[in-house]
Amino acid sequence: MNENQRLASVQNRTHLSIRQLAVFVLSLLIVGVMVLINQRDTAVIESAISPVPVMPVVSLDQRISTSWFCPGVPGNDGTISGSIIISNPSDADFNATVTRLGVGVSPVVTAVTVAARSQAVVNVKEGIESSFISTIVEILGGVGTAEQFINHPAGNSVAQCANEPATDWYFADGFTGADSLDHIVLTNPYSDSTVVDVSFVTTESTREPSRLHGFVIPPRSVIALNMADEGARNEPVVAVEVHATAGKLVVGRSQHYLGDGRLGYTMALGASGLSSEWWFADGEKLDGSTEQLVILNPTRSDATLSVMFVNGANPDAQIEPASLTAPAGMVTLFDTRSLPNVPTGRYGIIVSTIGDPGAEAPGIVVEQVINRRVGNSVGTSVVLGAPMGSTSTVWVAPSGVSSGTDDAILVLNATPVDGTITVSQIGPAGEVAIAGLESVLLPASGLVSIPVPDGIPNGEIVVRATVPVVVQRMLLRGHELTGRSAVLALPTVPSPEVGS
Repeated sequence: MNENQRLASVQNRTHLSIRQLAVFVLSLLIVGVMVLINQRDTAVIESAISPVPVMPVVSLDQRISTSWFCPGVPGNDGTISGSIIISNPSDADFNATVTRLGVGVSPVVTAVTVAARSQAVVNVKEGIESSFISTIVEILGGVGTAEQFINHPAGNSVAQCANEPATDWYFADGFTGADSLDHIVLTNPYSDSTVVDVSFVTTESTREPSRLHGFVIPPRSVIALNMADEGARNEPVVAVEVHATAGKLVVGRSQHYLGDGRLGYTMALGASGLSSEWWFADGEKLDGSTEQLVILNPTRSDATLSVMFVNGANPDAQIEPASLTAPAGMVTLFDTRSLPNVPTGRYGIIVSTIGDPGAEAPGIVVEQVINRRVGNSVGTSVVLGAPMGSTSTVWVAPSGVSSGTDDAILVLNATPVDGTITVSQIGPAGEVAIAGLESVLLPASGLVSIPVPDGIPNGEIVVRATVPVVVQRMLLRGHELTGRSAVLALPTVPSPEVGS
């Protein structure tokens, strides 16, 4: 097989119908603007970042410090380990302060030096005993990134770390069927108490437990809520909303799936806001797999939704968008297999709300749940989509990718223009393109699944594109378990100009 044939084999070319393309382009013209006012606290140094709403980003702005707030690691089980990976892509060493917070324990502070063009790995559980442990990484005098890794017997999980605390956090999905464990991890990094209201939505009702109204999170501490103990036992859906009435916080969700169609472990950062549009670089209709979109509409108005599919399996087949209604204050479950025109294979998904002419489209939260079955084994992955405004020409994966996998990196083209992508790794020589992954063709409004060669060393991965894209990683679950875990890479904002 020659080089052109090899490159062609890793690409799935697709095109949208004229109607779909019009909607697609129109959505790109909508720009979300958010003004953030940074708070200073003697205990926490917040970064001078103005991120896109809802998800963490890498900022190109020059700043004195960068902070990352990681959602938490289970700490009361000796079979579970956790670490924070701090990546330094620059040509100079930098120092970082790592603060670990727990439940009813004093913070533990560690100083770390991260050498140029390398990574540092910090053991989250070392020197602290707590049922859950959350981490703050403060990078001084440099630009770096951080991610959280959990080694769990039910499946390893990589989670994004937030740029900064927020007043509101949302999860569309949550699951307590078959006595599965669903913990909402609330972290207060400040020296003053944070007060929150926590509510949740099941398939049947909205619940606002009095115990969780005006709930106090002590300074510099973590509290984990077992949702089964809060009145959501054996529920197929537990969507959660956390609103701070005083202070700010960081919220994560720890899920150990034990049956009823789900198996595995995931840890994820919540959405720190709503968006009228959500992008998924991985959709699957394959033998043995199921796929569901879980949509939370926490507003007081019903939302009309368009679900558009970017066909990666058959470029000649047109997939008409699906339409549905997300009732106010409720969770909507959408099974993609219910649509007969969705072909077998891999595709991208864009979920958008449609507002009245001249009115702002309502905000929602969308998560994707995929259960992959091989024999008698199931692997469950849950991923929050990329919100409107997060497309970029540069994406980074601080903790890297799983080498030797056929679907390690998924790239969704956000434009009707053909482009190319280059996948590189940060190492001793700086940013170096991975052999065979230079200038991979990226079709207009298309989806590409990229295999990463076996044997590449651990290190930060950089994906550069000539057009705005969304990048998602598919990671091995470890422990010889079936399926994949999924997590977005981090977009760089503002998106660098092509060729810069």
